[in-house]
Amino acid sequence: MHRQSGFLNADPAHDGFQYIEDLATAYWYSEVLFTALDLKLFMHLDQGVCSLSSLASASSSRESELYRLLRGMERMALISCVDNCWMNNPAASRYLVPGKTDYMGDFFHYRRYMQPNWNKLTEKVTTEAPKEKQPLSYNQRNSLYVCAMDTLARQKAKEIAACLKVAAPDGPVLDIGGGAGSMLRALKDIMPDLQGIVFDIPEVIEAARALYPREADWLGIRTLDGDFRSASIETGFGLIILSNFLHAYGPDEARKLLLKAVTLLKPGGLILIHDYFPDRQGTSPQKGALYDLSMMLNTFDGTCHETSVILEWLKEGGIEKTSIRDLGTDTSLILAGGKPQLHADKNPWIEIAIELGFDKVAAISPGDVATGAWVRQKCRFGCARFGKNLQCPPHAMAYTETRKMLDDYATAVLVQGQPPGKSFHEKLLSLEKRMFLDGNYKAFVFGAGPCPVCPECPEDGKCRHHNLARPAMEGSGIDVYATAARVGWSLAPVKNKDGYIKYIGLLLVK
Repeated sequence: MHRQSGFLNADPAHDGFQYIEDLATAYWYSEVLFTALDLKLFMHLDQGVCSLSSLASASSSRESELYRLLRGMERMALISCVDNCWMNNPAASRYLVPGKTDYMGDFFHYRRYMQPNWNKLTEKVTTEAPKEKQPLSYNQRNSLYVCAMDTLARQKAKEIAACLKVAAPDGPVLDIGGGAGSMLRALKDIMPDLQGIVFDIPEVIEAARALYPREADWLGIRTLDGDFRSASIETGFGLIILSNFLHAYGPDEARKLLLKAVTLLKPGGLILIHDYFPDRQGTSPQKGALYDLSMMLNTFDGTCHETSVILEWLKEGGIEKTSIRDLGTDTSLILAGGKPQLHADKNPWIEIAIELGFDKVAAISPGDVATGAWVRQKCRFGCARFGKNLQCPPHAMAYTETRKMLDDYATAVLVQGQPPGKSFHEKLLSLEKRMFLDGNYKAFVFGAGPCPVCPECPEDGKCRHHNLARPAMEGSGIDVYATAARVGWSLAPVKNKDGYIKYIGLLLVK
């Protein structure tokens, strides 16, 4: 069962590092909220100021930086963006707009004023006298940085290396910005004969050698120091790794560095880009956008680039074949070039669904799609349109028929979107068509709620548009709430007319 990570998901059964890492960065979330309150963004949105340029003007903000903040707010579900127009989500509209009955902004600001005393928690708990902290030298800070990044890399390296397990790279590996070499060591665990180079700035290489002083730690791995922007490096690599590297640079420089890396590949070589991507959902949808804000605050020009932008840069460099994979933690991979069997995407339909504009996408086993007899009875005794739509009860499939159909499939995908219903339905049809044309001849979608193709169904009970009509999930006996919960999505009945509405659709693939 898939569950989204996050510091709100407290569970004693957690056995990975991601939950604890999210705890360590929890203040990122609160600072985004406090900054939005400082800039009165929720008030401006409530007043109809919705475009990026008008919001920047109203809040006296720089457009590029404000966009990165808004993107973080969107991933935190405080606001939404539709057709380049930003708007408050229900909770923000109710509690964060000054002048409204339930406004709580001053209360949340009070939480912020309490924050400095939390820095004294250790001092309050310990019996030892506080130690005066001496400022660290540059070399000390660099050593701590290399050690910290190596700790993180070792946690992620095995999962990343497993993506390359199908076939060994044809030629040596170059890990640009490779730190202490953890990625190459993980690759060598599954491909012992692999030869590679760790390239990084001189002080990082020096710290890496100090962190791993044994020669045995560097068997088959050379180190090379320099600045990649100006360094002259040999060509002919079978694999080039850019792990948490491109986000250290702004768009112009990151593009140049990626294109330079492409020129170092041998024909048929592969580039692996591992990073935080603001446009990925993954298991921690907020992290890419918030990490981007961290880069804005902690580097000269660092930016977490969207996957769509990086794919355009790769095309410019002559690499068309790419695959994107979300890791089990908070980062993702782009695999570009290489041999077809090296990184064939197991779930291309997920990327297509994201491309079509669905808010969330998750693979699910058809066996995990919940069905029951009670669902259709809720339609019969709870819906004012019962009997008026030919894709809903009593005309729709019985849950037993639906269950048999689900059992004919091995792969399914849940998608989530927003109103209007007709637009959501058209996206479902586009998704089904794309899957069918890609060779998945069994592709079939279930819609969300009554079929919206026609304003009313014909009185003679004969559908005029079988090519466009699709059965509703709930109308076919599918328990949408339970099914969504099995991929970690929360659904709740909409209590107010201005409540946030979620549409859920189901794609059966093959």
